[in-house]
Amino acid sequence: MECDKKYITIQQLEQHNKPGDLWVSINGNVYNVSDWSKYHPGGETPLLNLAGKDVTDAFTAYHPTTAWQYLNKFFTGYRLKDYKVSEVSKDYRNLIHEFAKAGMFENKGHTAVFTLTSVAAMFGFVFYGVLCCNSLWVHLCSAMMLGMAWIQSAYIGHDSGHYIVMSGHGWNKLVQLITGNCLIGISIAWG
Repeated sequence: MECDKKYITIQQLEQHNKPGDLWVSINGNVYNVSDWSKYHPGGETPLLNLAGKDVTDAFTAYHPTTAWQYLNKFFTGYRLKDYKVSEVSKDYRNLIHEFAKAGMFENKGHTAVFTLTSVAAMFGFVFYGVLCCNSLWVHLCSAMMLGMAWIQSAYIGHDSGHYIVMSGHGWNKLVQLITGNCLIGISIAWG
């Protein structure tokens, strides 16, 4: 079975690093992502920057585990002959494995709900402090609380733009709309 495998060297992989000819390696398997680059949710730029290289760690860091199932349609049939994993990458992959085993990458919609609730409470405090109090200190605390609410809104809006933070796409879009468009003023049209 091993003799049926086709191999290329890292130097041969490095030659496929131009628009229209983008190859990457993930775990030593070589994938042609040339046609996919225009549909890639993260845009074409990351693929252009990483073309001709092993991108295992970047792929693991920026893609959900569900993305692995789509790799087969891009597989070229080649594997890297001289594929080696550095000690740093081994440590990183062990860390990722431990985090996954601990459930740290699971979709936890309750975290987003808690964050949105805390943002709503902060905005409630701000409105009360500004409209119902005349104290300078309450107004200063309200200003500080408003800044914290905006920061939390930006984080949850940003995260919901990259991946699902709620239980479904519809709820995720609602979070984007509320936190991005309404509270921060950043359009979610890019997502």
